[in-house]
Amino acid sequence: MLGVAMLAQIGSSFLHQGLPSLGPLFQAEWALSRGELGVVLGAINVGVLLASVAAGQLVDRVGERGPMALAPAGAGVLAVLASLSPTPWLLTLALVAVGGFVALAAPSGGKATLLWFPPRVRGLAMSLRQTAVSIGGVTAALVLPPCAGAFGWRGALLVAGGIGGLGALVALALYREPPHSGPLALREGMGWRAIPYLLHDRSLTATLLLGPLLVAGQWTVLPYLTLFLYERFGWSVSESARYLALAQLGAIIGRVAWGVASDLVWNGRRKPALGVIVPASALGTLGLAVLPPWTPAAVVALLALALGATVIGWNGVLLTYVAEQAGPYRAGTALGLLTTTVFGGAVLAPPLFGWLVDRFGSYTPAWLALSAILLAGLALFPLLREVGTEQ
Repeated sequence: MLGVAMLAQIGSSFLHQGLPSLGPLFQAEWALSRGELGVVLGAINVGVLLASVAAGQLVDRVGERGPMALAPAGAGVLAVLASLSPTPWLLTLALVAVGGFVALAAPSGGKATLLWFPPRVRGLAMSLRQTAVSIGGVTAALVLPPCAGAFGWRGALLVAGGIGGLGALVALALYREPPHSGPLALREGMGWRAIPYLLHDRSLTATLLLGPLLVAGQWTVLPYLTLFLYERFGWSVSESARYLALAQLGAIIGRVAWGVASDLVWNGRRKPALGVIVPASALGTLGLAVLPPWTPAAVVALLALALGATVIGWNGVLLTYVAEQAGPYRAGTALGLLTTTVFGGAVLAPPLFGWLVDRFGSYTPAWLALSAILLAGLALFPLLREVGTEQ
């Protein structure tokens, strides 16, 4: 069931994570400015942001199997429609709609993992499922540009649509809901009334606020690390990009490692893992702020790996922690709320970081500000309660 959830997530994430690789082709076809291209490339995130709460509600009402298949299926169909777009603005609208279906992936896959796995291995299982996002991104980055070279960006979108369809077929054919999940979930479902109920939980609310602080680091490092290294060291774009690939590798390793640590070292408790991730993320971005231009490449490589493991590698532990606090019958709604707050941070953080760099003419103040934002997450920890224990 974990493998099925991962394949469905890859089908949902394929276009979402791979779309930036097609950006130059969009720009060339319609002579888009950088700002206009940013609107196109950010459209899927807007769709996820708008639809996540409703997506979580749907998962809690009907179970996880249908939405798990609908996420890649809908994303695939909309990718095909996007390939027919005659103008960039129709393409943008189609991509917003893609995001509406991508929003189903986190609550459905997250709830499936919560229901199928006991606390003693749940952190690892959730973290492995989250690596599917990175796997989808890496695969898309390798597949879409050659397809676009052969068939144009419209052909690449058709390929992305096909990948989404395959993910949907896998979910429909192979996923089975746990025997205890269906009737109880229906009896316990609270609909939209679940939202104020969940937000009344002080610990859960604090966890939802921690999400956008952590994602501010992730969605600043991902888009700016290559450019920062290119400008700081004078390396080529391709050489600088290798360190972003190392950060992505570190993220995959970190997601698995934090999941294992929360299961085995901390006996199924997620709060201690997050308590290490938050200051470690702040320390990593502080390292970027003070990185001198004569730093050896090996040190930069180690820093990139560490940033990936912390600034990007926190997702699985946080999703597990939110789902466990909400309980199995409201997990979909809680994960939808978390996705909303996280994508709110993902939409706001990159332009604010870029504005700071432009304002001061240097990356150092911007990295320092990001480090302070991440460190501020520790102020929420007195409100967080312990949830899991080894079973």
